[in-house]
Amino acid sequence: MATQNQNIKKILIAPDKFKGSLTSSQAAEAIRRGLERHFSGAGSAQGGADGHKMVDICSPAADCGGSGNILGDICSPAADCGGLGNGCVQFRMVEIADGGDGSLEVIGKSVANGRRVQCEAADAVGVRRPVEYLMYEQDGNVSAFIEMARVCGLAQLDSWLRNPLRTSTYGLGEVILDAAGRGAVSITLSIGGSATDDCGAGMLQALGYLFTDAAGDLLPVPVCGGDLKRIVGIKGPEIKRWGNVEVICDVVNPLLGPNGATAVYAPQKGADSDALLELEEGKRWFTAAAEKCLGIGQSCKEQPGAGAAGGVGYAGVAFLGASLVPGWRFFARITSLEESVKWADLVVTGEGSLDSQSLSGKVVSGVITLAQEYRRPVMIFCGVNKLSQLEMNALSGQMQTKVEVRSIASLGYPLEVCMRDAAALLEQLAL
Repeated sequence: MATQNQNIKKILIAPDKFKGSLTSSQAAEAIRRGLERHFSGAGSAQGGADGHKMVDICSPAADCGGSGNILGDICSPAADCGGLGNGCVQFRMVEIADGGDGSLEVIGKSVANGRRVQCEAADAVGVRRPVEYLMYEQDGNVSAFIEMARVCGLAQLDSWLRNPLRTSTYGLGEVILDAAGRGAVSITLSIGGSATDDCGAGMLQALGYLFTDAAGDLLPVPVCGGDLKRIVGIKGPEIKRWGNVEVICDVVNPLLGPNGATAVYAPQKGADSDALLELEEGKRWFTAAAEKCLGIGQSCKEQPGAGAAGGVGYAGVAFLGASLVPGWRFFARITSLEESVKWADLVVTGEGSLDSQSLSGKVVSGVITLAQEYRRPVMIFCGVNKLSQLEMNALSGQMQTKVEVRSIASLGYPLEVCMRDAAALLEQLAL
């Protein structure tokens, strides 16, 4: 086992959530307890051959110094943590919370130099609602983190209101302006879980873009998905009133076509077959107008991630000059995850269901990628391992160091027991 290597003195634990059972911090703590017991059993009660204690734990609850809490539970112990000698094993816990569907659940977590703020904005069907988002300081600059799902999310709407021909991202633009008005010079949009398929046109309208029809008349506020086919002219705002934008995007869909925003995601937002045709046609009209009026190149709509959130990925890149970044990359920057990987002798990650999606831009994939870059061995804990043998072989082949997978399901308990007792079983797996 990787943990039997006595050269391991520093362990990073950075799992995703175990959906339906454990938050990422709960999973990390359970794994830590098991590894602590494993290393405690590695030497005698009197300590190792050098006379030092074999284990010292620097958990998020301990006053270890270091970077402190950023997003979630982070502990960066000092090099001489506890004043112990060379025999101690230190643990660093980093929480990277993925809310699913690309939305990253950070509201309500502890953030260094950060605070929750509230404004009022239109939801996907135009109802004014209070919206919370996060403002924090990074590198001396004020930044904002806005979750699209909290502004115009699908979960906010009753089923009978779900119709992407009639929903808009206008409120998202309002929140961006609110953040900029509070001093944010950098804005991060997490764009999962939306109820919209308007190519981000509503958001752009709130930011000052003007849309005209064939008669030269302005389209009314807010522009919805069904209005895209009417847009012939586009005029940008005279003054940019928002900060630099980046878009968190964990999908690779282009804007148009069989793998695009409408074909893949609009049905779950309430679109029937006729609506799918109308929405796809509207996007073609909209992008043609953008190319004609603003000189926006075709490559923007073909970029992986342009189809995210009904085309907000496209709007971000083409109109706002945004970069598309995987969620784990954003959190790696905020939590200094890369520095933690470099610090560690062993990197531990995991999630409830380990499958092909786990290796395609999600938290586990990001942690593995960084571990690969720095040639750190990896242990992956999961509820169930759904990777095929071919995928497992590919995972082992891409890593330049050891990778090990352990699943709760392999212990042989019924599913309900695995879900109910996930923390205890994770601890058992880590021994």
